[in-house]
Amino acid sequence: MKNIFAPLAPLKKIRPSRKLLLVGGYLLVITLLLAAAVWRGYLPNPLTLFAGQEAVPPQEQPVEAETQAPPAVEGETAGENPPAGEDSTPVLTLPQTPMVWPLEGTILAGHHEVYRIGNTLRAHVGVDIEAAAESEVKAAWPGVVERVTEDARLGWLLEIRHGGDYLTQYANLLEEPYVEVGDEVQQGQALGKVGGSAALDAVEGTHLHFAIYRQGEALDPVQVISPR
Repeated sequence: MKNIFAPLAPLKKIRPSRKLLLVGGYLLVITLLLAAAVWRGYLPNPLTLFAGQEAVPPQEQPVEAETQAPPAVEGETAGENPPAGEDSTPVLTLPQTPMVWPLEGTILAGHHEVYRIGNTLRAHVGVDIEAAAESEVKAAWPGVVERVTEDARLGWLLEIRHGGDYLTQYANLLEEPYVEVGDEVQQGQALGKVGGSAALDAVEGTHLHFAIYRQGEALDPVQVISPR
């Protein structure tokens, strides 16, 4: 059988050139000189930590989270801050004077008195004070007006926040009160007039619905204010 494979050529010995040997020798000498300098203290050891230094491992570049500005509250401008040093919220302290009645009159419906609206029985919160139409209603205590609204059940309604976490409520007013939300009022200051705007109160006709709350709990005005 004829041999179809050609014979392999003999391997040649590869010897490094003289130039390559010289470069390698120079690098070896430089490495030995640097090691000797570090050992003798001429150069600092790059692996040595000095006082105040910390070994910080490489970290990935943090990705900044996208943020969205909150929507501006109606009546405010986005990004606008109140002037430094100004505080629009008055500091309320417990008044030193006793609370007084907002007007004179007979109590027609007492606190927690049960009354009927249609087929539903309700427990009355606060008191209903009999008064002639357009009788002037006065603030029972000094404070800040917190709420003014035309309530579907109690008609025109006004609430005043006082120190000690007290709140007084005046309802069934003739029309919109004299004061606005945020106004500071003094004890005895006129707030509005008695009317008949309430649709679902314990009594009908012209009267003042008056209630007192502390920390959200309804109190009996007769027990809070000195006996009439």
